[in-house]
Amino acid sequence: MAIVPLRLIISLTILLHYVAAQQTNGSVSVGASLTATPDAKPWLSSSGEFALGFKQIQDNFLLSIWYDKIPEKTIIWYPEDGPTVSTGSKVDLVERRGLVLSDPQGKEVWSSGPISDLAYGYMNNTGNFVIVGSNSRNIWESFDHPADTILPTQVTPRGGVINSKTGKTNFTRGRFQLRLLQDGNLVLNTLDMFSGSASNAYYISRTRADRSNSTNSVLQLDFDATGYMYILRRNGERVDLTTKDSLPSGDYYHRATLDSDGVFTQYYYPKNPTETTSWKVLWFVPENICTTIDSKACGLNNVCSLDNNRPNCDCPQGFSLLDPNTPNGDCKPDFTPSCDEGESNHGGDVFDFIELTNIDWPTSDYVHMNPSNEQTCRNSCLNDCFCAVAIYRDNQCWKKQLPLANGKKDPSQNVKAFLKFRKVDGPSGTEENKSGTGENKSRWTLIFVGWVLLSVFVLGM
Repeated sequence: MAIVPLRLIISLTILLHYVAAQQTNGSVSVGASLTATPDAKPWLSSSGEFALGFKQIQDNFLLSIWYDKIPEKTIIWYPEDGPTVSTGSKVDLVERRGLVLSDPQGKEVWSSGPISDLAYGYMNNTGNFVIVGSNSRNIWESFDHPADTILPTQVTPRGGVINSKTGKTNFTRGRFQLRLLQDGNLVLNTLDMFSGSASNAYYISRTRADRSNSTNSVLQLDFDATGYMYILRRNGERVDLTTKDSLPSGDYYHRATLDSDGVFTQYYYPKNPTETTSWKVLWFVPENICTTIDSKACGLNNVCSLDNNRPNCDCPQGFSLLDPNTPNGDCKPDFTPSCDEGESNHGGDVFDFIELTNIDWPTSDYVHMNPSNEQTCRNSCLNDCFCAVAIYRDNQCWKKQLPLANGKKDPSQNVKAFLKFRKVDGPSGTEENKSGTGENKSRWTLIFVGWVLLSVFVLGM
């Protein structure tokens, strides 16, 4: 029998002890790596509550941090724009480079940025992954680069931003943004789909400081260890977002997420549940995103309605989603809009209406007729080739052009919406167009994109 040298036994014992320690104290050594496979073990915090590693998203993997002790394994951080990678990709903790994500061919996909004098990484019990320098100072933190979620003990300075993701399983940057402005206001806004610039805010905290008194200027957004979120002023004054005495009694996880529907929500989850449970809502803003002008909760031609206080987007009859995987995105007509020469003189012969109830697009009208009766409203739209929809309410008529924006459905409003279509197409288009494969469908897609570009150009002038 071969004799194993004592020195080798000692070395192996030390190595195994070090590996075991690394798995239990949250520390990650320089040179450590993880490979994207379905059974890959993550880097755990010492409490085991948080993990950094690869989460499988459909057929690919997302480098992320998640809650590891709850069944949902809720993701709370991922690199900017949520790049997903294929099986065999790796993340390494590399000297002078920090965290480096690469594909199976070794091509870099993302990195935390150049970092000198790196000592080790650490998966913190707060959910914050930090890279520590030889001077024992944190030189990079995931908390400083938030995705769509902030956690207790996390601070958002003035100028700080978090972005929503596109959908539940699509982690690319979405249409919504939370920002703490330099003037002290916490705002929610949408992003322009072409330029990426911020649109008008659809929620404002009204915490702007008095310019004549610098002591009450806003310092930061705090999410403290107990679960309270508030805006902190330089003089120590707090403007609470989490209402006092609203936190549930007991031991809970907390997170605040800008969801893909544009609602900023604080959630809580029991750390020691006695039964099957899920994340519960503590508070959210805005209260009704469907009726909030500038929210653009649903895309062009889409219609927003509240479902259990959350926005639900549905294309109206005669429209279908431009991208079936984005339910809150843009809708395109299933018929071909037209303003051909001579058609406006034969409106009733060429066009008819789909009648919808309690639906409006309040920011898309170009003509307001007051007073008007219903028949006059219909006839005016029929004989106006630019009119796509006529809204009739309270003896008034609003004519609207495509594309339609800020659509909402409100059963409390006695509204009739007359959606115009060409009779040759039918109210739902031909069978070819329903399947999205016909020539008219392709033609309309080009027309729709053209209208969007033209609208953006005109609004930007």
